[in-house]
Amino acid sequence: MMRPPCELVQKEYLPSLRANLAMRLHESGQSQSEIARRMSITQAAVSKYLSQGSKKRSLQKHVDILTENLMNMILSDAPQQDKMVKEMCKTCMYLRIGSSICKMHRESVPALGEVKCQICTDLLAGEEKEFTSRGVTLRDLQEALVQISNAPQFSLLIPQVRANLVACGSDASTYMDVAGVPGRITLVNGRAVALTTPQFGASQHTANLLLWARSNWPSLQACLGIRGTKEIVTAAEQNGFKMIGLSTPATDHVSISEAAQKFTGRAKKTLQNVAIHVPGGIGVEPILYLFGPSAVGLANVSISLSKKL
Repeated sequence: MMRPPCELVQKEYLPSLRANLAMRLHESGQSQSEIARRMSITQAAVSKYLSQGSKKRSLQKHVDILTENLMNMILSDAPQQDKMVKEMCKTCMYLRIGSSICKMHRESVPALGEVKCQICTDLLAGEEKEFTSRGVTLRDLQEALVQISNAPQFSLLIPQVRANLVACGSDASTYMDVAGVPGRITLVNGRAVALTTPQFGASQHTANLLLWARSNWPSLQACLGIRGTKEIVTAAEQNGFKMIGLSTPATDHVSISEAAQKFTGRAKKTLQNVAIHVPGGIGVEPILYLFGPSAVGLANVSISLSKKL
C-alpha cells in the first residue's frame, strides 16, 4: 500500500492553505509578484490560486486559523521562515492525530479503518522512542553550540583542523545515529561558530570514537575534540577527567580507539568524564577528545577549561 497521509497533505492541506493565504494577502493590497515573493512560490502559482478562489474543504476551519497566524508573520517587519514552517507543520501534525486528515485518510483507504490505524499517533505523539531520542539529542547539541558560540574564550581550544562536538542517544549503534556539526566548529571573527545546524551522520570520525567510548562506559553520550596542548590536558585532569594518553600520534578513529583500549581495563564502567589525549607529531597536531554524559555538560566544562588558559 503506497498511500500514506502525506498524499492528502499534498493534495488537500497545502493547496488549500496556499490559496487561502494568497487570497488574504491580495485582499490586503499585495501585488501578485509581492505575494509570490512573500510565499516563496511562483507568480504563475499565485495567479492560479487567485483565479480559482478559496474552495471550502473539510480542513477549512483549521486552514483559516493558520492563515491568520501566517498573515501576521508574513506582514511583520522581520518575518521568520522557521517559525512559519513550524506553524504549518504543527497544524499538519495536529490534523493527522485523530483529526480531519486522519479521518480523510481512513475513508480513502478503508483497510486502515479495519485495523484501527494509529500510525500517526504513535509517530507524532511521542510513542516512537527512536524519534523522541533523536529530538532530545539535537536539542542537547543545539544548546551546547549556543553556549560555545557565546563564550569568546572557547576560541583558545579550537585546533587547526577545527573542533567538533557530537552527541547520541542510548540506542546509538552506528555513526549515522550520532549527531554532529557538518563542517565542524570554526572561527569567525575570533568566535567559535557552527556554520550549519547539527545533523545525524555528519562526523564519522568523532562519532565512531564516541561509539567506542560508549562500549566501555555506557553513560557517555557526547564527545568534543579540542586542542591537546599540555596546558589544556592538565586543566582537563584537574576538572576530573580520567585521562588516557596515547604514546604515538594517530589520526583515524580505528588507530585511536585500538591504542586507547589498552588502558581501559582498570577504569570503572561508571566513569562520567573520560578523555583521550593524542600527541602531536610531524604534520599532526595534538588533539584532546573529551567524553561526557551530555553535549551541554561538555560545553560547560570546555568553557571552564578555556578560562584557565
